[in-house]
Amino acid sequence: MKIQNSIILFCILISFSVQSQTSVPVISLNPNEIISGEFIGNGIEFSAYPHADTDDSEWGKLMTDKKWQQVFDRVSFIKPKIARVMDQANWRYLKGFDVSGNPIVDFESEQMKALYKLLDYCEKNKIIVILGEWGQPYKVHDTYLNLQNSFTGANDPKWIDLIVKNLNHLINIKKYSCIKYYNLVNEPNGYWATTDGDWQQWKEGVKMLHQAIGKAGLDKSISIIGPDATSYNNPKSKYEGLDWVKQTALQIPHLVSAYDVHDYPSKESIRSGEFQKTFEALVQFTDSTQRKPFILGELGIKGDSSSKEHLGDQFTSVDSQLSVYDYDYGVDMADALIQSMNSGFDAVIAWDLDDAMHTKDDKGDKHQLKRWGMFNSLGTELTNNSADENLRPWFYTWSIMTRYFSGDMAIVKINDLNFEKVRATAGVTKSGDFTIAVVNNSDKEARFIIRTKNMKLKSKLIKYLYSENNRPVNSKGYPVPSEKINLKDNGISVLIPAKSVILYTSYKK
Repeated sequence: MKIQNSIILFCILISFSVQSQTSVPVISLNPNEIISGEFIGNGIEFSAYPHADTDDSEWGKLMTDKKWQQVFDRVSFIKPKIARVMDQANWRYLKGFDVSGNPIVDFESEQMKALYKLLDYCEKNKIIVILGEWGQPYKVHDTYLNLQNSFTGANDPKWIDLIVKNLNHLINIKKYSCIKYYNLVNEPNGYWATTDGDWQQWKEGVKMLHQAIGKAGLDKSISIIGPDATSYNNPKSKYEGLDWVKQTALQIPHLVSAYDVHDYPSKESIRSGEFQKTFEALVQFTDSTQRKPFILGELGIKGDSSSKEHLGDQFTSVDSQLSVYDYDYGVDMADALIQSMNSGFDAVIAWDLDDAMHTKDDKGDKHQLKRWGMFNSLGTELTNNSADENLRPWFYTWSIMTRYFSGDMAIVKINDLNFEKVRATAGVTKSGDFTIAVVNNSDKEARFIIRTKNMKLKSKLIKYLYSENNRPVNSKGYPVPSEKINLKDNGISVLIPAKSVILYTSYKK
């Protein structure tokens, strides 16, 4: 009787197991359903530490060779495919004006040498660079040298001439082939921009710069990216925020070789998926006019830094996102990146890498740090807090999703993923390598199978897991795989915990 009961129980368990397996949802990955066939890869905002790069800077030369090397080591793990390097003429090569009002330039200044250090790294590591200036020289700081009226705007021929001289030096003299795009004025539709939302001024400046680049024979090496707008609606502007992108596509598509936009969505819009809907429609619009690369040039999550008690220090500006210290920020940024890639963006750039790069209004006040980074290289020197130099949680997810989504991949659709707040994106190479990233921003685990029968699969995958209680790292704090997976039955069995991220890849790095 006991044997008979045991057999009955075994049969029940087997039946339950089969039913459980067959009831697990199956989603499909099809390499022929391409979202982006011009994918560049993801990257970082990367600045040359204007307050700490030379003996004459506001903080002195705090960025020593050792500090630079630590930054480069960390960036080398991230393996960005693209970097946005925004600067200012009067930080680097513009040293004043002669008695006739002509600019005095010095391309071998100590400040330029600091920029060369950064560009040398990008050149060596084949990182595409978007170079640009925050805005009209000397106007960024109203009191800087009392020369804020030395240029009349983005359409001032003197500034355009200065930009082209700098580009000629960088491309023809210094031989930087990594510089592919030029960004004229950061977020020109904003009230904080030197253009203050003046569409016509910016448009004229772009036209003049395009002509000057061609006349200098630089058009085979570098082109213009724009409009670099945000979703902010400036009442002084002829067009609302994201309409700047549409008008660029409609009015001056021949002047730009790539579109770009910035956004700082709320956590709620990311978690609900509304973020993707907004930009999916915008990318589809530009693709319908004239298809060209579309880059999300700054991505961060809207912050509330009204209370500095979160850190217990006096070094944080209101232009900060204190959630960078929190585990959840790593989930939310991964979610935003997945939605961005699924929207059709060809590259996504994180704001930003390092707290030590910028201060509020870039005036060099160490009590006004812009805390948005993956770390603070100068935690010891600026805040007397060496722990602030450690990697923050979101380094984990941004690095693996940048490292393993490469420029030789097409971003393809994943269908039938019908779990609330669970999203995924995938990249596939022609040789059959692939990367799949999955985020679960809900409060419960999700289980499903990713069908991969349409793909040329290799025998093993590596898996990275970012969860609150399990995110393996090495001695430097860099992510390491949680396991290796043998593929069976042309599918990947996924069990993703609540509030976590998983990345699968066959890509070797």
